[in-house]
Amino acid sequence: MDLSKLNPPQREAVATTEGPLLVLAGAGSGKTRVITHRIVRLLEKKVPGEAILAVTFTNKAATEMRERVVAMAGRRAEAVTLGTFHAFGAQVLREHAQKLGWPKRFAIADGGDQVSLVRRAMRERRIDDRAFDAYKVLAGVSRAKNRGVAPEVKPEGQGDDYDVICAEVFPLYQRALRAQGAVDFDDLLVLPLRLFAEHPEVAAQYRKRFRYLLVDEFQDTNRTQLDLLVMLAGESKNVCAVGDDDQCIYSWRGAEVKNILEFERHFPGAKVVRLERNYRSTKVILDGANAVIAKNPDRRAKRLWTDLPCGSPISVVAAPDEDQEARFVAHEISKAMSGGLPADQIAVLYRTNGQSRPLEEALRERQVAYEVIGGSEFFDRREVKDVTAYLKVLANPADEVSLLRIVNVPARGIGDVTLERLGDAARAQGLPFFRAMQRCGEPSVGSQLPVGAADKVLELNVLLDRYRRLVARGNLAEVARKLLEEIGFKDAARAQTPSLTSQDRKVRSIDEVLASLEAFERTATGKADLLGYLNRLSLDTRQDEESPTGGTVSLMTLHAAKGLEFRLVFLVGAEEDLLPHGGMKGEPQNLEEERRLCYVGMTRARDKLYVTRAAARTRRGKPVPRTPSRFLEDLPPELVSAQDLCAPPPGPPTEREKSFFSDLRAKLRPPVAQ
Repeated sequence: MDLSKLNPPQREAVATTEGPLLVLAGAGSGKTRVITHRIVRLLEKKVPGEAILAVTFTNKAATEMRERVVAMAGRRAEAVTLGTFHAFGAQVLREHAQKLGWPKRFAIADGGDQVSLVRRAMRERRIDDRAFDAYKVLAGVSRAKNRGVAPEVKPEGQGDDYDVICAEVFPLYQRALRAQGAVDFDDLLVLPLRLFAEHPEVAAQYRKRFRYLLVDEFQDTNRTQLDLLVMLAGESKNVCAVGDDDQCIYSWRGAEVKNILEFERHFPGAKVVRLERNYRSTKVILDGANAVIAKNPDRRAKRLWTDLPCGSPISVVAAPDEDQEARFVAHEISKAMSGGLPADQIAVLYRTNGQSRPLEEALRERQVAYEVIGGSEFFDRREVKDVTAYLKVLANPADEVSLLRIVNVPARGIGDVTLERLGDAARAQGLPFFRAMQRCGEPSVGSQLPVGAADKVLELNVLLDRYRRLVARGNLAEVARKLLEEIGFKDAARAQTPSLTSQDRKVRSIDEVLASLEAFERTATGKADLLGYLNRLSLDTRQDEESPTGGTVSLMTLHAAKGLEFRLVFLVGAEEDLLPHGGMKGEPQNLEEERRLCYVGMTRARDKLYVTRAAARTRRGKPVPRTPSRFLEDLPPELVSAQDLCAPPPGPPTEREKSFFSDLRAKLRPPVAQ
């Protein structure tokens, strides 16, 4: 392998194969190149592919990394275990879940399933799920699980209502998962860690197998992931962690920046290599970003540099309001595209999704094609959720959340009263919900239901049992297609909306799910398994950020922009309480992370960066004055070209303005007496 194309710090990181290594990889510094070359270097040193475990945070990143390694090293690289943390955890549980009391064929509850279980637990505890946000409760449960503890009520004066609710809901939520033979995403990390702690022989087995560990985006790890790495590393501590504390922006997901700041404490004797040469941005953009991030007190010392041209100044623009801000952005985008800049090299970044509306309107006015990244997720669409719920019920009859979702979709005469009484019967007799459905023909259950309802429920049972047997034989996509045709699913989906465009979209969405199932069958090793497909789907939709499709201007949040780059970037809404944000849903402000978010946004730009703000924003129909972001004060004046759209233009009045005022004076002059 030729290392001559790597710069000196990159070569040092690739050549250091033994012992703990922390690679501090600044934005645009070529970290993926380092990771792929390091894997190939290990293979060239005769390390078997089976002994290498490389983990990252999205399936997309893992797939791209695998393709690059195989292209460089050939088929021997196919033996490397390369995937996400959660996929690795799922692999461990598939082999050993029974040791912890879970079934060998467990299901992975997706985000929608988790929220449904939380809401059900809240209702069981008589907690109003309209007054308290189930997503926030789930986030609290998730944070506790990742710390390895059960949620608990904090001492008086330290907690809030959500701490109490999380403590009440947690045992019911866990019980519901167990009853369905399912795990959630946190369990994919928490349970392997518990497995290794309770069964040292299993931990030793994995340590013996994986002698070299590589972690991408190390700054995004939580405590559980760090503990897993420490346990897997064993005595050799052959851990290579690649990351950038300045890009740690996911604390709300559990990421802990101290993992990278305190790396040497967990892996004593670690070598630290800094990748500070940036291959992406102009010197002006980098110097501006360096000035902003340097104000963070707790960070690893580093300063990005480049030998690229200095570039044009950072344009800092003040607009009267959000509409004028959006019109300015749209005008500059239109001008850049007229000059030959492709649309897919332009991005507009903002702190919150709610900022996109005026921008979308302004771009539509100028007929600029755009795409909102991370807006409405494909797998959040109603018809897609319904199809996957049918598949989940076929794969796992005990999946009560999915069963309740499809029991009357399409409408088959099983109403809310029937479902409520079935639930009562199930609880009274200590039965899972699907068992109560199967006993509708017996007086103990059927007699409690409305007239004719038992027959409808039994018909559904027969349908599901028949297709469950068909699925077991294979041809998953074909069987799923037949099921949807038999129940008239597409016609029912069309009937949900009068718009022909929406109808077509719904049908295309259904077909996309079936196409995804077909693709899974084609690529599966051995016999394709429906539960395997659903579990992979859950992992994919949870971990992968939506990416631009190309050919359009990209609108996205700063969080969604991480890892991407564009020639022209607009960072909008540079105002206090927006960037930096004042705190989400009652959470305290995290100023250091907000500064990192600003840094991430600035370093997405290659050639030109605009930072815009509004002097006022409309709130409840009234203009509210805004304070410029403190991050603007950090930009060195010599790097900035300021423009104030609120101020009157300098210089003498134009001929048009002279004419306007002349006409106005004539209209206001008192009439001459006759």
